[in-house]
Amino acid sequence: MMSYLVTREGQELGTFKTSKIEKGLKTGFFRVSDLAWHEASGWQGLFEIVGSDKAAASASGASLLKSAALDLPLSARHRAASCGVVAPAVLAALSATRPWVRFIAAMMGIGCGLVLAAWFALVAEGAHATGNRLALGALSALLSLYPALKLTQYAMHIERLVKSQSHADLAAALTEQRLFWKFHGILLVVFMVLLFLLIVAGSGFIGQGLF
Repeated sequence: MMSYLVTREGQELGTFKTSKIEKGLKTGFFRVSDLAWHEASGWQGLFEIVGSDKAAASASGASLLKSAALDLPLSARHRAASCGVVAPAVLAALSATRPWVRFIAAMMGIGCGLVLAAWFALVAEGAHATGNRLALGALSALLSLYPALKLTQYAMHIERLVKSQSHADLAAALTEQRLFWKFHGILLVVFMVLLFLLIVAGSGFIGQGLF
């Protein structure tokens, strides 16, 4: 007789055999909204497991089942795709990145603050601060602020994803991550182009005997 992992509102109730589940449904120990997992069948409603008539799961019961599917436990290391939610293994992996993402975002924010402080110091110099120095300071602050903002938003979406386990929040988190890496990719391209131009210009100066 098969055994199933039974969950309720995101909490594991334990592993039960089919006969225990059937008895629990009759006595009220189990609810229609409870979910059960087995490696062969994935997530199912309890009435599906015991083979009861589908009419036994009323419209209200089906609604409760759908609602419960949005709150599967992270500790259950099984796929939950059949319930239309993000797999717990994916949630655990993304959630583990959140502390480091917040740390890096905080460091970037601090760096941006230091750059802004230096920029205001240049502004305070007045005539001693050239336009190029002011522009460079402002540009450096913006280049630090944008990726820090993207990482912060990514961490916020991951926090929501852990609670909702919805694909919409997963897509939102990955969008912020994509924008973060796109930004750095553009910076890398610009850097490589400038480096190439610098090498070409340096070669020209050397060829003319200016160095």
